[in-house]
Amino acid sequence: MKRFALLFLALPATLTGQQPDLSAVADTVFARWNSTHTPGCALGVAREGKVLLTRGYGMADLETGTPITAETIFESGSVAKQFTATAIILLALDGKLSLDDPARKYLPELPEYDRPITIRHLLTHTSGLREWSSLVAAAGWPRGTRAHTQADLLDIVFRQKALNYPVGEYYSYTNSGYALAMTIVERVSGKSFQEFTRERIFRPLGMTHTQWRDDFTRLVPGRAQAYSREDDGWHLNMPFENVVGPGGMLTTVGDWLIWNEALATRKLGAAVVDSLTRRMRLNNGREIEYARGLRVTSYRGVPEISHSGSTAGYSTYLARYPDRGSLSIAVLCNSSSGAAGSYTDQLADWLIGDFPPPAALDTTRADSATFATYLGIYRNTRTHVSLEVAPGGAARFRALPNGWFWLANGTRWQFEVGPTAKPTGIRMAQPDGDTVSYTYVAEKFWTPTPEQLRAFEGAYPSDDIGVTYQVKLAGDSLTLSPRVGSVLTLRPTYPDGFTARGRAVWFTRDRGGRITAMHLSESRVWDLVVPRAR
Repeated sequence: MKRFALLFLALPATLTGQQPDLSAVADTVFARWNSTHTPGCALGVAREGKVLLTRGYGMADLETGTPITAETIFESGSVAKQFTATAIILLALDGKLSLDDPARKYLPELPEYDRPITIRHLLTHTSGLREWSSLVAAAGWPRGTRAHTQADLLDIVFRQKALNYPVGEYYSYTNSGYALAMTIVERVSGKSFQEFTRERIFRPLGMTHTQWRDDFTRLVPGRAQAYSREDDGWHLNMPFENVVGPGGMLTTVGDWLIWNEALATRKLGAAVVDSLTRRMRLNNGREIEYARGLRVTSYRGVPEISHSGSTAGYSTYLARYPDRGSLSIAVLCNSSSGAAGSYTDQLADWLIGDFPPPAALDTTRADSATFATYLGIYRNTRTHVSLEVAPGGAARFRALPNGWFWLANGTRWQFEVGPTAKPTGIRMAQPDGDTVSYTYVAEKFWTPTPEQLRAFEGAYPSDDIGVTYQVKLAGDSLTLSPRVGSVLTLRPTYPDGFTARGRAVWFTRDRGGRITAMHLSESRVWDLVVPRAR
């Protein structure tokens, strides 16, 4: 997306006709939040150790009319992960642990899998561990419906008898790994995570406004309330849980700029920064974009070290551009519709300006007739989540000379066909170098009769989740319930396969055709098998 040109046209001109200054650019980027009737964002920008701008837009508290300032405290979301990783690295440099230690050395409650999970795997999302928040949601208690604790998180992670994939085989983002890393910090150091990070990171760097939300009931003066927009207006959307490590940091844009400057100047030591920013390699040798709590990538061809965050109604982004005078941009928003990453990109467009020209792509319009031969339902071979290639889809693609198709997000698709020229699957090459495969499963959505659906009814007890699922026919629809008051409607996708709020649900049968198990899957929990009660 050429945000630079679009943004620049919208910017106010100065009286002399010169380019607008940073303040004017920021005011344009955050214009929708510059109101006393909405939540908003705080912004911090620095370069070469000098703070260029800190500013607030919108309200920190809509009930009291408290405005957002540069000193307003926000929740960090997953930007906190780099601080958890730093705590682990400091302990490694102290000689108290190694990143290659098996996690079970410090967490004996963790099941023993075919291949040991190391601390390094925990920090790089390559452990195969299932996402804890997806697991509690599968139990009928998604985040926000009850006050989850660190103990709750550990309990459900330690219950998992299987992993999403063999350790080190893939990259799959999971907060579970960072929750375990935080627990390791406490067990090895003998201190609370709050105390250890305050003594070793926050206090030495002068991050005086930063702490952890380890007790969500504790009052925090100056904190912005978080909101989501509903049909009737703004509603509170706060993270009512005591889970830290993957997130849970309370901080300001000023403290984040201090942190980025500390990384740029290696104030905590070169070994810390080198370890934090070293990309991980998978078992097959492929280097991924994720390092340790940081993504080491590029934006429009310019190196970028960054991370995004999203918790409840908070949206955040922290970026550093080491080749551009260690330019730092910190954005903290208290609305779930606050696009912190997009705002960062728009500011970077203006602040960097001299981007290398993008590589030219030789593409043509995708042929609708050819594309029509690929219509149907496909299933992800890893997550089992389905996608539909629907009529009219060709308009979203550009055709490449090698037979692949290109999407504007950088993804490349190759449709595979069999001897009869019917589709058999899709190979989807991701911008990060990963390739995901999809299998063709049906020409159109399955439309079973109520009698066919009745065959799936029954009880499905899960030790991994700690609930017994009830599958029942309600009218003409099949429903899935993990507990009283939590009911999902299963929408047929292909024979024996369904979807429910982004989850894939499918059933397997024995040789006699009797249903023996239900399988649950989504982007961060792959193939959770739930046997049918006999």
